[in-house]
Amino acid sequence: MQLWQDTSPDSSSSQSKPFSPKVDFYLAVEQQRATSRLLASVASGARPKQEMASRGRAADSQVLTLDASEPGRPPSSAGSSRPNTSGGRSKKSKLSEFRQYLEKEELSLQIETRHGVRRVTWTANLEQLDFAHFLPICLSGLQEKLEPYPSFAFDAAMSLLENGRRDTRVLKALPQVVQQLKSALSTREKAVVHRVLLVLQQLAVCEGVGSALADYYRSLLPLCNILQDKHLGTGDSATKELVTEALETMEAYGRDDAHLVIQQYVPAFQSCCGV
Repeated sequence: MQLWQDTSPDSSSSQSKPFSPKVDFYLAVEQQRATSRLLASVASGARPKQEMASRGRAADSQVLTLDASEPGRPPSSAGSSRPNTSGGRSKKSKLSEFRQYLEKEELSLQIETRHGVRRVTWTANLEQLDFAHFLPICLSGLQEKLEPYPSFAFDAAMSLLENGRRDTRVLKALPQVVQQLKSALSTREKAVVHRVLLVLQQLAVCEGVGSALADYYRSLLPLCNILQDKHLGTGDSATKELVTEALETMEAYGRDDAHLVIQQYVPAFQSCCGV
């Protein structure tokens, strides 16, 4: 006996379908259970599978985009930021001792403008200044990238080296000085390197320093050799010339075998003393 027949126009067949009260009852029960599970999941804070899948596809589509709130940050593989980790964050450069002292006004320096250029001069009596303390502080500022700090540090350091040229105050500060110069040369940044090489020339002519530098060739000369390489160094001729001038000054004011020791670290070096 046929109680129901599909009469819709899109029906693929006009054949009647049997009515089954038992099957219909089970379908109604399953639908009710599904509805109950959905309501329970929403109440517990969970998300339906369809919504989770949609969110997953949306997250995947953002993997190759940059976070607008962090313009320089690389894309995250999870599509979200990680504020509690260091991943994706650029490392902030540490302020040098020179800059910290200068901003706290703990250095006896004053700023002067000459021909439109700002420079610093010492206001303290340099004859009574502790070179072992202040000279390394000034040299630490050579690595600063924000002007005028590196220029001020260079002026302050060169003034100390010029003032202490004829006594042993610079010599006593040599270990700390070499440490700062090595750190600055290691940056391989052109502006930093050029200032360091000029400081090194002035340093070598100070009383007793030229000979004492032989004990620190191992720290400084390998870096000078690298800087002369057009691929590994700064890549310009000005750096190569400054390196040559610094090495020649170190040889001229160094020990008798200075040229031989320098050539061990810088094979391309040619003696300027006719040896």
